[in-house]
Amino acid sequence: MDSTFVGLNATSQMIEVAIRPTGELWKTDFADESITETATKLKCMEPKLVVMEGAGSFELPVAGVLATVGLPFAIVNPRSVRDFARAVGRISRLDFTHAGLLAHFGELVHPEPRPLPDEVIEKLKDLRMRRDDLHPMLLLERSRLAEAVGVVRKDLQRHVNFLEQSISTLNQEFNRTVRLSAAWR
Repeated sequence: MDSTFVGLNATSQMIEVAIRPTGELWKTDFADESITETATKLKCMEPKLVVMEGAGSFELPVAGVLATVGLPFAIVNPRSVRDFARAVGRISRLDFTHAGLLAHFGELVHPEPRPLPDEVIEKLKDLRMRRDDLHPMLLLERSRLAEAVGVVRKDLQRHVNFLEQSISTLNQEFNRTVRLSAAWR
């Protein structure tokens, strides 16, 4: 069986995934549930490597989730990908997707995956688990807020603000942990 290489392009609105050599391609919204579903689907495929470009911050939560499910991944320099695209004559975006280019890059260049240390993976899992615990609380409190009045409304609003800030802090720490890890160097 051929080795499977995955190109993954994360933007503010979507996650684009391309598989080589099959040519399979799919897109999904950039949301927590979509990141988890994508990682689970990719885990079942047992790819040799998932390649992402280190172009911004949207790949951070994706890389963190990939690490927690045990997928091999590489975050590559955008310049390397551009140089590769020129070398193989794939500069125009009309005949390919960026995820397709990343999968092709992975297949031909074989960038080295950089697995995260176990303690970093455990930290990422703990941060994600805590965030996942807080999210349903936030949704419940928001739904109660719609019907509350007076002192109860003020208390609910304070709690909603607290939960939103807690989730934001956890997300920032998750992303910071990935950025400071060996995967990003």
